[in-house]
Amino acid sequence: MSQTNAPTADQMIAEATEATGWTGGVDAGLREGLERTLIGFAEAPLTEAARADAFNAMRSDLATRFRIEQFLSDNPEIEQQTIEGPLVVTSVPRSGTTATLAMLALDPRFRYTRDWEIKQPLPPPVAGEEANDPRAVAARKRAAAMDQSIHLHDPDGPEEDMIAIAAYDMRSYHGRYPMPDKYLDAYIEDSFQSTYRFHERVLKLLQWKRGPNHWVLKSPPHLFRFEAIVAQYPDSRIVMTHRDPVRMIGSVSSMYEQLYASICPPGAVDNAWIGRRCLDFWARGMEIALRARDKLGEDRFADVHNRELVADPVATLEKLYDRLGYTMDDGTKDRIRDYHSRNAQGAHGEHKYTVEKYGLTEAEINKAFAEYNERFLS
Repeated sequence: MSQTNAPTADQMIAEATEATGWTGGVDAGLREGLERTLIGFAEAPLTEAARADAFNAMRSDLATRFRIEQFLSDNPEIEQQTIEGPLVVTSVPRSGTTATLAMLALDPRFRYTRDWEIKQPLPPPVAGEEANDPRAVAARKRAAAMDQSIHLHDPDGPEEDMIAIAAYDMRSYHGRYPMPDKYLDAYIEDSFQSTYRFHERVLKLLQWKRGPNHWVLKSPPHLFRFEAIVAQYPDSRIVMTHRDPVRMIGSVSSMYEQLYASICPPGAVDNAWIGRRCLDFWARGMEIALRARDKLGEDRFADVHNRELVADPVATLEKLYDRLGYTMDDGTKDRIRDYHSRNAQGAHGEHKYTVEKYGLTEAEINKAFAEYNERFLS
């Protein structure tokens, strides 16, 4: 597929309507995201095969959105439920969000999104039937073949909520693809109000027959959206994870290098472009987060330092629980110790990188994160 014959929003809506039977149309937020993403994929430096795959991913995501809308329309009692919290873990990628979420998820009071249910949410999971759910069985087979050295992945453990949920609202393609600058600018400026409204409806769908309803969530893009999160979830609490920004930006640049290697034409993006993109994007995200945190007030926030979590996870999470007003039982402490022993640094291979490989220096990264460093790392 060439850039010149990219599908239009109307064509994609018509295809998804025919495939699903949904006749309710699309709201303004969904259409805006759809049109923006179609333009972004048409202009992104992708191989033609990768571009075609991207458009097909959009078709699949839109069809899933329509099927969710139909299911919720057919079962109106789902949206009468309540969400407790949620507790939202976020920060710049590679800061310890995955480990923090994984350990919090060991507490049975929390509900979290699993990879297989968030990517295939219909039919909603049912308590007691998940061991043999074909979606879960297939996900376990895929996970067994994955490289765990860069990103730990447990198909039955917690996974990011926003990768899939925002994709169903046509707002989740900024990281997986080298999107043009104007796409990223619009993404950052987007209020995400429509996305978080839909986000709550998906959580209610997933908890309908499989509680509990106190959610713990994690996704780095939440960093840009504290005000939208609080507007949708007035009882939410936000946990920010912290790490040396030089380590964060170097690690995420390495991750994007691997992602783009198979979808971009040779020479279309180089490591310096990747490094600059990562630094600019996530420094902007942190600036937005700090201003929102100032506005919303410190009572809503808690902090986890990655170096402390690695050194003593139980003590670090007990401190977090105290901040949140929770108590941690002995069973959860034991599960955290076991998780930590199985997933200690280097247990799944070593992830090596330098910021210089991506055209960056430690000094310029620290300058971009100067306020962050002073507030949280000094």
